[in-house]
Amino acid sequence: MNEEVFIGGWTRTRLRERSQTERHAVWKRARSLHSAEGNHLARAIEMLGLPYAEPEPLVETDPLLERMKAVFGLPAARSAAIEATLDGLPAMAGIDTLLHDELGEDYRLNAAAVPSAEILLAELMASLGYVAGVRKELPKRCVARIGVYWKRG
Repeated sequence: MNEEVFIGGWTRTRLRERSQTERHAVWKRARSLHSAEGNHLARAIEMLGLPYAEPEPLVETDPLLERMKAVFGLPAARSAAIEATLDGLPAMAGIDTLLHDELGEDYRLNAAAVPSAEILLAELMASLGYVAGVRKELPKRCVARIGVYWKRG
């Protein structure tokens, strides 16, 4: 294989296979290195012609957002968020699984779904008396890759 290998072992093929959110994370990390190798990788991502920006949340009129709000209104959503927090995980770990179970591919394949879920989750956790803490990685089974760890306020 004669494909150029960038810092971190990334190739254009591997970058094309990643989601918009994942490409954005790689681009952001590459830029934060402040090195020639990092800048080279960031430029390669930019030149792919594929979206790599942080996705915006869903608009208020989007039907998926309404379905997500319905899931967040379930008692199971509150329980899942609190249980994940008690297990030392970001609350998103519990909610993410629930959203995927309830909404399936509509949630998993929409780049704007995770940022929207984070907003809805922040509202839920604040209403339960929790305050935002550090951001942590989520288990591999989750659609979201990182989430806020919430602690009692």
